[in-house]
Parts: sequence; C-alpha cells; structure tokens
Amino acid sequence: MNILPKYKWPLLLLSGILICLAFTQMNVYLAWYCFVPLFLVVNFSTAKQSFFAGYTVGLVITLFAFYWMIPGAERFTGSSTWYGLFAYVLSCLLFGLWMGVTLLCCRLVPLKSNSVFAVSLSGIGVAAVFVLSEWALMQFSAGFPWFDFHAGGMLLKNTYAIQPAAFFGIYVLSFVVVLVNILLSFFIARKQWKNTLMVLALIPLYLLAGFLLQQNFEQNLQPGKAFTVAILAENIPPDIQWNEANGNQLVQRLLDLNKKAVALKPDMVLWSESAIPWTYSPNDDLVNEVLRITSPAHVTHIMGINTAIDSNTVFNSAYCFLPDGQMAGRYDKQYLLSLIEKPLTGVLLPFLSSNGFEVQPGQQYHLPLSTPYGKAGIIICNEATVPAVAQNRVNNGAEFLLNLSNDGWFSNTYIVGLHFYNARLRAVENRKDLVVNSNNGICGLIQASGEIGFQQANTEPYVQTVQVQPNNYNAIYTNQPLLFVYGSLLYVLLLLVYGRIKKPM
Repeated sequence: MNILPKYKWPLLLLSGILICLAFTQMNVYLAWYCFVPLFLVVNFSTAKQSFFAGYTVGLVITLFAFYWMIPGAERFTGSSTWYGLFAYVLSCLLFGLWMGVTLLCCRLVPLKSNSVFAVSLSGIGVAAVFVLSEWALMQFSAGFPWFDFHAGGMLLKNTYAIQPAAFFGIYVLSFVVVLVNILLSFFIARKQWKNTLMVLALIPLYLLAGFLLQQNFEQNLQPGKAFTVAILAENIPPDIQWNEANGNQLVQRLLDLNKKAVALKPDMVLWSESAIPWTYSPNDDLVNEVLRITSPAHVTHIMGINTAIDSNTVFNSAYCFLPDGQMAGRYDKQYLLSLIEKPLTGVLLPFLSSNGFEVQPGQQYHLPLSTPYGKAGIIICNEATVPAVAQNRVNNGAEFLLNLSNDGWFSNTYIVGLHFYNARLRAVENRKDLVVNSNNGICGLIQASGEIGFQQANTEPYVQTVQVQPNNYNAIYTNQPLLFVYGSLLYVLLLLVYGRIKKPM
C-alpha cells in the first residue's frame, strides 16, 4: 500500500503537530502514536524522500514550539524583535535538518518483511538509530537547551513511565516511544490489526514494569536523616532594574521572605539563581543581614550570587553559608547558555553586554557542597537539562540535589514546565531527592522515586518548606550513563553487517 501520492503532506503536517503537542505538553497519551503518520510516509519512501519528510516534520514542530523566541527576544534584549526572528528562523532550519538526517539514517534499517519477528528486529534498529541521533543532538544542546529534544521527554509527567531511567537514562524512554510508533505504523499500513493490538498491549505492560520498579526501589531504599528545606521564592521579574528608585523595596522583599523562612524553622534555605543580582563580597550588607537574622535559628543557606573574576567577567555561583555565617564553599556553573551567558564565535546577545560582563564556566564542577545535612549536588538553571551534571555530582558523593534557576525570561511558555520535569528526570536517573527553586518558574520537591512532593508555579513571592531525605544509593545510570547508547550503537552495527552478508529481510 503506497500512501505517498494522496496523503503524504497531510500525514507529515499531522505528525509534526502531534509531536509538538506531545513534547511541549509532555503528553504520555500522544507519545505512543505521534510519530505514526511520519513513519507511514517513511515506510514507503526512498532515502531522499525520507530526509525531506523528516525535515518537513521538524519544521512543523519548531514553527509552533519556537515561536516564543520572537516576542521573547524583544524583552530579553530590550531591543527590536529582529534578534528573535533571526533566531527563530535559524533554529527551525537547524532542527529540521537534524530531524531530516535522523529519518535518513533510519532508512538504513529496512522494514519490508511480513514476519513479526523480523519487523520487530528492524523496529528495534530504528529506535536505536533515534537514540544515537538524540545523543548526538545532546552534545550541541547543552548550550542551547531549547534544542534538547527527546522522544522520551513526552513521558516525563508519568511517574511509572520514567522509572527505567534509573537504569538507562532518557535514552531508554526514547527507545520505547519510537519502537511502539514504528511498529504501529508498519502494522497499520498493512492492516495487520492483530499485530497492531499486540503492539498496543506493550504500553500497559511497560507502565506496569515502571510501577514495579518504583515499588522495589522504595522498599529497598535506606535514606539518611531527613531535614527541612525552605524554598525562598522571591519571584522578581528578571528584567527589573535594581536602582535607587526600587532597590530598597527589592531588598526589603528579600529580607521579609528571609524572616518568613526563619519562622518556619527550616534546617536550610534555598535561594534561586542570582537571587542577589551583584557579585559577592565578605562585607556584603544584604548577605550579612540575612545571616544575622537566621543565625539564632541555626539555618544553612544555599544562595545564588555571582562571583567576580575581574571587572568584566563573573562566575554564575551558588554559595553555601553555614549557621555561624561562615562560607563553607561555592559552586560555579559549568554549562553556560551560548549567546546569553557566553559568546559563540564572538557573538553575545546585547542584554549582557549592556551590563558590562560575561560569564565564565567554573572549574570545580564535579564537587558537591558540604552542608551539615550531607553533600549537596548543585545544578544551576539549564544544567537540569544536561544529564552529566547531576550524574557527576552524585558520582562525587552528592546525597541530594538542589536546582537554582531563573525561568523569568521564559515565563508563560512550555519551557518552564520542561525545566521542572527535566529536573524530575535527573532525580530518577540518580535516585536522589531534588529541590527546585526557580524564580518565576515552577518550584518544588521531587523525591528519588520520581514522586512530586511539592510543586508550585506562582508570580507572587512566597516561602514553602519541604522534607528532603539524603541517601547513598547508587543507580545503574549514575555509574554507567552511556550504557544504553553503546548498546544501541552495537545493535545498529550488527544489523548493518547482517544486511551486507544477507539480503534485506
């Protein structure tokens, strides 16, 4: 059955829209069939046609998903929308190219047999190609997190669907999503309805497996002593200017929130990224006043403040202040936002340039901060989308994770939700409790099991306490983060060698 002449373009448009909705909304129901229309076209296409089918779908996805760049750039730079329009068009074209190349590579794996077993082996090959392609994209997307696309990201809102990530990370989630989609497309195209139902039956079995994995983890976990963290959510708009007109008012907001936090009697207070928007010095009046207020309550602070390197360069830092006011250590952000925090080929968006500084990546980026309640693995902003960050912290002894962020520039977009649920994935991958404080974003507690203990998106300032349980559990993914990538590569190579030795199935 060749569907290309009549239905090609409607199917590609439909698939692009469904994939966009499934990814941006993390819709677990759409995940299982959003690629089906695309694969229906590719199953009956040449290699060249497959490339352009993938490119078309990639463009459709990003035309909707990246639209926030146009109005966002005007707010971000304080200038015209031309920056955003240029970034929007370029980003759409680049993502379309990646999707096109991915589908072209999928054509290396034939799907031409009526044998269920043979088709399943080939379907596994297609899913493995997607895993390898997503891994390659991740090497680029660390500085551009809006490119961080994973088919498995559609499952992040479902507690049971993400449990296998503790073994193989996001890669196994993408693998399962693509495998179900490719098999459905093959059997639907050939009207093999019995086989189609068999594929659909894999979905509840997969979710059941996730439930059992979560239950097993919770029953065998031996957590350390719990402690209380107060999330101090100042929710100050990121484009607001700290000047003589409003500086005192903003400082008073922080001090009032600090007093509210003390009244809740927490063990630790977690501030957001760059909550204090100047560089740290030991005689900083605001920091010292904060510590003076909380000293009688024996509170530890994890506070976002920049660190001066020279007059024009800073680290994006998180400081740990002990109850006696001593600075116990700091973490400097390692994975910077390209064009925003660090230049790309000499180009930097003008909003930072107007402030006269650039950000440099930190050096001691593997080491957690020592606190009275255990070792804290610090993650700043977009580092929540980089699996290696949390994994490195835990490998170096982190017993819980803290994510300081500022999502104000992306408020009212799907990126705020993706940020929080990527943090959820990091918690499950490494089996560590993770607390998020995101200015103008979603704050909350994600437990090591993946359960969300607290979650709130609010534009008003507030303080909320959560209970954190540190642990020394070592997840398989933490120890071997690329195991599934290596397995996928080996499988694809074996499949290609087999195809050269024997005629295609």
